[in-house]
Amino acid sequence: MSDPTRDQPKETPLNPALKATTETVYDTEHSSLPPIDTTSAQEGEGERWPVAWLIVTIVGVLLAIYLMS
Repeated sequence: MSDPTRDQPKETPLNPALKATTETVYDTEHSSLPPIDTTSAQEGEGERWPVAWLIVTIVGVLLAIYLMS
C-alpha cells in the first residue's frame, strides 16, 4: 500500500523552464544596414491617412448623434 520511493525527493529543478542554456556569440565584426536604409516607403506615402481618419470620425460622430435622437 505504501510506496517508500514516493516520499524521496527527486533531482528535478523547481522550475523546468529555467534549464541551463548555452550562450550564443554573435559576429560583431560585420554590421547590418540601419533599419531606415532598408525601408521601401516613397515620398509622400501615407500622408492621406489623417484625412481618412478625420472623415471616419466625423461620420461616426454624426451617426451617433442621429441614433441618440
